[in-house]
Amino acid sequence: MTERNQKQALCAQGREILDAIDSIQQELLRARQGFDTATDEALIDSYIYEIIALHKKYEYFLKAAKKMGLSTEPIRRSS
Repeated sequence: MTERNQKQALCAQGREILDAIDSIQQELLRARQGFDTATDEALIDSYIYEIIALHKKYEYFLKAAKKMGLSTEPIRRSS
C-alpha cells in the first residue's frame, strides 16, 4: 500500500468514526426523548438500557477519534 493510499484509508476511517459519533448523538437524543415520554415500566427500562449502551458505544468512538487525533469540533476558519 502506497503512502497516498494509507492516508486515504485513514481519512476514510476517520470520517466513519466521526459519522458514527454523529449518529450515536442523534440516537441518544431520540432515546432520551422516548424515555421522557414513556409511562410503561418495561418501556422505561428498555430506554435506560438503550441509553447506557449508546453511552458505551459513544465512549468507544470518542476514544478511537482521540487516538487518531480527530476532533468532533467544527473547524473554524480565520477571516
